[in-house]
Amino acid sequence: MKLNIYKNQHEIEKTYEVDAYDLMYGTVEDIFEVLDGMENVKDDNEILRVIQKNRKKLNDLLMDIFGGEGLTEHELRMVKIKELVPFFIELFNYVLHTFDTDPIKN
Repeated sequence: MKLNIYKNQHEIEKTYEVDAYDLMYGTVEDIFEVLDGMENVKDDNEILRVIQKNRKKLNDLLMDIFGGEGLTEHELRMVKIKELVPFFIELFNYVLHTFDTDPIKN
């Protein structure tokens, strides 16, 4: 997963990347709460509304994922919203995949 930090509208100042993210139980609960709001989502505009409604949780999540790499709250403000939609789709798919590949199954 990667997160671009912009210097201005056109120039990327820095990119944070993580290959894997170990999910904590509380984080999974937060993600599932956000996913619950996405059950009827049909397009990017609706995804954007879900992100806006849950921005505090999602900001905390971004800081949790990339804060260890050095992400600051100021840099978080320099992320393009249009790049967050595919990022969160990737993250939600990662969470769902994590549960699908769980070795403990009934």
